[in-house]
Amino acid sequence: MHDSVFFEKAGIPVAAFATTEFANAGRAQADALGMPDFGLIFVEHPIQPLTQEEVHQRADAVYEQLLEKLIER
Repeated sequence: MHDSVFFEKAGIPVAAFATTEFANAGRAQADALGMPDFGLIFVEHPIQPLTQEEVHQRADAVYEQLLEKLIER
């Protein structure tokens, strides 16, 4: 989160990802770093036991969010 917020504050678009398990922690860190509205992208938890195809499906599910985050400027 620190790097993501640093670059975002510097005007460099960032797309930070986490699984839903870490949603509260990610939001708390963004808030503590002075960016309470920082747009984290969350994918369904867990990731580790998934097949490559299942990981691709999760990535596909957030692809539009990724594009919006990176080109919103």
